[in-house]
Amino acid sequence: MHSLSSQAMRPLSLSPSFTHSSCQFRFLSSLSLPVFHKFQTLPLFYKIYPNAPLFVRNCTSISAKPSSEFRKDRTQEPPDEKLRALRELFTKPGVNIDAYIIPSQDAHQSEFIAECYMRRTFISGFTGSSGTAIVTKDKAALWTDGRYFLQAEKQLNPSWILMRSGNLGVPTISEWLNSVLVPGGRVGIDPEHRFINHLSYACFVTCILYWEQFLFSSAAAEELKETIGQKNHELVYLYDFNLVDAIWKESRPKPPNKPIRVHDLKYAGLDVASKLSSLRSELVDAGSSAIIISMLDEIAWLLNLRGSDVPHSPVMYAYLIVEMAKAKLFIDDSKVTTDVMNHLKNAGVELRPYDSILSEIKR
Repeated sequence: MHSLSSQAMRPLSLSPSFTHSSCQFRFLSSLSLPVFHKFQTLPLFYKIYPNAPLFVRNCTSISAKPSSEFRKDRTQEPPDEKLRALRELFTKPGVNIDAYIIPSQDAHQSEFIAECYMRRTFISGFTGSSGTAIVTKDKAALWTDGRYFLQAEKQLNPSWILMRSGNLGVPTISEWLNSVLVPGGRVGIDPEHRFINHLSYACFVTCILYWEQFLFSSAAAEELKETIGQKNHELVYLYDFNLVDAIWKESRPKPPNKPIRVHDLKYAGLDVASKLSSLRSELVDAGSSAIIISMLDEIAWLLNLRGSDVPHSPVMYAYLIVEMAKAKLFIDDSKVTTDVMNHLKNAGVELRPYDSILSEIKR
């Protein structure tokens, strides 16, 4: 089908036409038209069907709107009750913050996560896999990348400012915080648990730590702390509870608990004992005695296990500590079948409750 928008082509119509809105449609019954004379060969379709009619559309009033126009009719929406409820917690004893950062990741730094950990989605309404939300006492902003600009414009209500990461003139998170907060502000984050405090205990055993500050990596937190510190802002670790969870309450989805399964050796290629042996050799070379693994895909590969805790990903929520003589898997035991238990036992892997990872590190 060829679409000809030139006004000069209108006299070429050789058959009746019909109109719809501002568009005119005509059927051209022959290909002996000037428009085809400049082509040395005709389109393949017309070689096969030389007498087929040509459908021509002539539209005179097509216009493109900028993506920002999608939100113009949403200015009359009511105030965002989730933001109001979240801000009320800012002055709660033990909190006392001026801004709160809500990342996309779960406690394992995964981009794609279980529904119960989609805190940024809950507070903002934006469902893209990547983005960071910041709520201050009077503003709310969301940063995301170019994959999601159009989606975010449609999903964010007028209470939110969309920050198109990477575009010219768009501030980074730290730059924006430094510009909107009065010097001396307190910026809250949720490291999910008291992992930072327990790091000193882990150092006594000379571990390589594949650890993250749960919802924030240690590197990201330190960089943010340094940058906002230029305006005398303080990064506040809220260990006791997550502010989004506090307003999500009973409507928050339950954590996934579907059974995990053994990944057959014919697909895995290498048994667990061999993988652990290789890992321990690496630890010796590094002068270390243990490793803590939090990445879900690494745990699934190392133990030849598969799960369904994250949509479209064969992983399960767990932590793994590998020492020279033993290994411990921290997982919800309701997911562990008899086959999986025997599989882990044969590989010398002990089971521990998922939430006991911190106490184990402390020990």
